[in-house]
Amino acid sequence: MSVTMGDAILYLSANPDALNAGLKTADSKIKTFANGAKNILGSALKAGMIGAGIAIAAGMGILVKSVGEAANAGEAMAKFEATFGGASAGLVKSLDELAGATGRSRYELRASAADFGAVTKALGFSEEGAADMSAAALTMAVDLGAFHNLPTEDVANRIQKALTGETESMKALGIVINQNRIKQELLNMGITDNVNEVDEATKAQAIFNIIQAQTGDAVGIAQEEAGSFTGQVVALKAAWSDFMVDVGTQLLPVLTPLLTNFGAFAREVLPLVVQWVSTKLVPAFIAFANFINTSVLPAIGSVGGWITEALVPALQTMWTWFSVNILPLLLAVADVVGAVLFKAFEILGGLWTNVILPALQAMGEWIDGLLEPIGGVVGAIEKFVDWLGKAADAIRNLKLPEWLVGHSPSPFENTLRGISDALEKELSPQLGKFSAQLQATGGAGLGAQTTSYDQSRTTRVDQMNINNGRDEQGVMQVLRNASRI
Repeated sequence: MSVTMGDAILYLSANPDALNAGLKTADSKIKTFANGAKNILGSALKAGMIGAGIAIAAGMGILVKSVGEAANAGEAMAKFEATFGGASAGLVKSLDELAGATGRSRYELRASAADFGAVTKALGFSEEGAADMSAAALTMAVDLGAFHNLPTEDVANRIQKALTGETESMKALGIVINQNRIKQELLNMGITDNVNEVDEATKAQAIFNIIQAQTGDAVGIAQEEAGSFTGQVVALKAAWSDFMVDVGTQLLPVLTPLLTNFGAFAREVLPLVVQWVSTKLVPAFIAFANFINTSVLPAIGSVGGWITEALVPALQTMWTWFSVNILPLLLAVADVVGAVLFKAFEILGGLWTNVILPALQAMGEWIDGLLEPIGGVVGAIEKFVDWLGKAADAIRNLKLPEWLVGHSPSPFENTLRGISDALEKELSPQLGKFSAQLQATGGAGLGAQTTSYDQSRTTRVDQMNINNGRDEQGVMQVLRNASRI
């Protein structure tokens, strides 16, 4: 069943709450998505900035190092050309071929050859002879290094030392060189067996021949291992090293004028700085040091001397005088005051214990004796009040003959009312005041009958029902209540 636009509009009009709920849900999801995208983009941007910073720092480090490597290679090449002269080009070609075949650095082989050629030339070899021996020695060093897992430069240095007579380090490479072998090699060369009769170059050549003769197992191993994993790692390191030198070589023409100008600037400015230091800064330091030595330190010494020579003796003198004159007086006064106070407290304690406390106890006993008669009086009053109550009861219970009552009110009823009013007027205030006085003095014998008489009387009178003075029993009840308060 297809849904038309009109159906949709009709449904939405009939269900606005569902539409609002759906819109709120969609809005919430869109906001959530936007926040998530914002966080992802922000993190990516931060990571990109950090990565860019790291890359820039790493690139600057590589450039600086490459310039240094290029400078070192340039110095080694200058030494190389000075050592081998006209034979330099041919040796460079041979060494570059060796580097390509074995995966070694071109510039490292040239530097090692320059060092090796300098020694061979010192031993008496010509430029051509030094170049030939250097090429052969470097080939031998590459193979022996690969065979014994040693750097080429290390092996080349061992061979170089062996040519000068230091042959002990060659034993680690499995090569033994001694006088007998040297003599035998000289005979093999058709010269002589007397080592002392040959020059240094001839002797070095004999030693070199002995080394070559004992490297048979290592010959060509570097080229054979060039395709292995180890050989590829060595080749990668060599390629990176040559790359650094090549990059630095390209930067040197740019940086050299800059360094030249900076050097000229430094040569002009640094003498001025040195002059300022020597003429301004150093004298200022000297003047400050002199001020410390001539003013501050003597002042400190004077203060210290015044403290040790004047203040301390004065304080000691004051303490001596105080301890001799004042302190004994203070101690004596303290002893006297202490003794007087102790005696006074002792007297006061005795007075309290022997006089005041017994007197208070006697007064308490006298007050107790005084309260006993008051209790008797209160008891007599209670008995009298009780008698009045009984009299009121008797009057209340009195039955008059009908002929005596007559019409109401009778003369006898008026008499009783008068007696009741008189009792209420005279007796009630006096009994209430007397009861209050007994309450204030705490008289014994009152017991629970210490309630205010006026309050008790009012409460009881309010509870009575006297009909126009005709109820003799009501009147009698008033008299009885008044007598029992």
